[in-house]
Amino acid sequence: MLMEAILGKLLDAPEPQINVVGIAQRLNAEQSVIRHHLHLLHDKGWVTESESGFWRLTNAGHDYLEGTPEQGISLKSLG
Repeated sequence: MLMEAILGKLLDAPEPQINVVGIAQRLNAEQSVIRHHLHLLHDKGWVTESESGFWRLTNAGHDYLEGTPEQGISLKSLG
């Protein structure tokens, strides 16, 4: 799923924040599609956007990624 792939890219990014362009390039996807999915992830409380347009995982996003398969996703599936 694209949302899980985005979470994975945010988790693996060398910097704690990444912009839409960077995520789109890493996933070979359209920026508008990435932006839409980031807003969906924001609705869940798993990512947040800074004023400068960069996105980062929230504590809840990290908890989701580190949860059990019943609670969230496997980090291995993001590879």
